[in-house]
Amino acid sequence: MRSYQQYCSVARALDVVGDRWVLLIVRELLALGPSRYSDLQRGLPGIATNLLVDRLRTMEADGLVVRREAPAPAGSHVYELTPRGRGLEDVLRALARWGVPSMPSGPAHDDAVQPQWTALFAALTLSRAMRPDAPLTLAIETGSESVVVTLGADGFAIERGSGGADVTLRGSASLVGGVLSGLLTVAEATRSGLVVEGRSDRLTAVLDHTLTQNGAAP
Repeated sequence: MRSYQQYCSVARALDVVGDRWVLLIVRELLALGPSRYSDLQRGLPGIATNLLVDRLRTMEADGLVVRREAPAPAGSHVYELTPRGRGLEDVLRALARWGVPSMPSGPAHDDAVQPQWTALFAALTLSRAMRPDAPLTLAIETGSESVVVTLGADGFAIERGSGGADVTLRGSASLVGGVLSGLLTVAEATRSGLVVEGRSDRLTAVLDHTLTQNGAAP
């Protein structure tokens, strides 16, 4: 990307993250941690192979990601965020909240849908409402894939799979996202087809606390 050549912190930031796909690569690495090149391709449907290579190379040069040898038995390299790259978490948190009004119509017929995106929304918007003594493990199942997000006062972790969750949300991404954003109550979503298993009361308590903190729906 060409520099804006402006002595302004916003312009300088956009010199680094303003290229297409950069913030979505950050999204994937925030969601699932250190990832192989193939993992990033899976989480970024639509990106050309040469463009992903170019973006990763540029992000490494800009100090956003680092490439390291994966532990055995993987035998390959993984990419992970540097502390500077993780510093973009608040940027993604703000974008996630800002984008909520565009979501109620649901995905278009050709939109990709992956559960880690919904899980990361939950992590970014709900983790700060967690009590230190009461973490919550939430399974999200949309389509043929599922992930588990553990929300705690000290952060979050997201893993592929569906086992051992306090509460499971199973259904369309728009219904799951509607509940997690506060646009739908659990009762409203279940009437529309969302399946909720486990401690829905604990999830409702976290959602209510988040709404109270924000003074309105995120």
